[in-house]
Amino acid sequence: MIPRRLLPYLALFLVLLGVYWGLSWRQTRQEAAKTEAKKIFHIQEKNINELVLKRGKEEVRLAKKDDEWWITKPLKMRADLAMVDAMLSTLASMQKERDLGTGDLKTFGLDKPPLVVEFAAPGKGGRLVIGNATPGNLGYYAYRDQDTRHLLTINPGNKSSLDRPLADLRDKTIFAYIPTKAKSLQIKIGAAAPVLLEKTAPGSWSWKGREKFPVRGDRVEGLLRFLQTSRVKEFISDAPKNLSTYGLAPAMAVVEVVQDKKPEKLLLGAKVKGGDYARKAPDGPVVVTDKDLLAQIAKTLTTLEDRRVWRGEAAAVQKVVWGPPGKTWTAVKDKDFWKITGPEKQEFKQPAVRLEVALWKLQALELAPPAAAKTPPAKPAYGLELLDGAGKSLFRLDELGQGKGKEVRVRVKTGDKTDTGLLPPAAFQEWQKEMARLASPPPGPEGK
Repeated sequence: MIPRRLLPYLALFLVLLGVYWGLSWRQTRQEAAKTEAKKIFHIQEKNINELVLKRGKEEVRLAKKDDEWWITKPLKMRADLAMVDAMLSTLASMQKERDLGTGDLKTFGLDKPPLVVEFAAPGKGGRLVIGNATPGNLGYYAYRDQDTRHLLTINPGNKSSLDRPLADLRDKTIFAYIPTKAKSLQIKIGAAAPVLLEKTAPGSWSWKGREKFPVRGDRVEGLLRFLQTSRVKEFISDAPKNLSTYGLAPAMAVVEVVQDKKPEKLLLGAKVKGGDYARKAPDGPVVVTDKDLLAQIAKTLTTLEDRRVWRGEAAAVQKVVWGPPGKTWTAVKDKDFWKITGPEKQEFKQPAVRLEVALWKLQALELAPPAAAKTPPAKPAYGLELLDGAGKSLFRLDELGQGKGKEVRVRVKTGDKTDTGLLPPAAFQEWQKEMARLASPPPGPEGK
């Protein structure tokens, strides 16, 4: 309860607070009114549906159709949405820097302007004529619509945003699919047989004709994302006469992605400028890609086989046993923690995330085919076993020694299948360090 002697001060505080907020609101309104008054066009960018750029005799026309922007002149193709949006935002927010009144159009380069921007919206339109740069290149002379009696200056950034060449306005998309919705990916490089990969389930892919070949689904989808995010770096020719000049007749590679019924097919040619010559089939322009697509595709194909030592799901693991023979540690899942028991009956808890990191690093280990080597020792030097809630073994790994190149020789068993091979020593040791961390009690109450 507030003492009576403080009530007058409280009332004064509330009055001052009200005055402050009132003045702030009024100032904000005034500043907003001034900003609106300085705008050259009073238009919302979402309402603009036509845009024209004129540079002397050159004219570029764009039109909005079904919420997409298209170039309609001098050629017909999809426009770069981000670029057009930036131009529309500039038109809707652009303010005049200075109001010069009347003047000689020729003096300001407005009699034969280097750039005229026109736009249309339902029931209204606008026109901006841009002339020479002001002294010191601090702005550009301009006038609005046909009002040559009221010359003004605009910010140089506004002029740069609007003065876009045709190449900037063209859509840079190479593949127009959604990676998660892709159903198949076909790749043909040179004279080699085509590789057809088909999605069998979310994250799972099959190699048609080689169904027993284990495919790394994550790498297929990584390649799909890589291709989908690639963009046109440069437009070379809209009507190429000799495709062999670019290594496109015959193409060095053909990539086809199917999302719905209509496939997206791309021809890849010679390497150039950090990318490749490419052409969208059947009759797209010849372009240069912003990435070396062919090199990435070839690299992915060599790593498609799933050689991971363990491909299971971490959520299924409820018990883990690891360590050298006779000195093993045990971890049992307990809600958000793992109860750890050591070879000398030590007991403590570890946060679930720590063991999940160790399992994630285990999943990252890839098995190389075994080289001819001496007979492995009878007893493993180190082991790991993953079990489910019923105590059934999901996976087992045994370290059997070293290969000729210091690789780690291991035997892995999943279900009834047993395999042997080599692991990179650095990756294996990094995973073992993660398991060793689990055997160290965490500081604080978590380890109790």
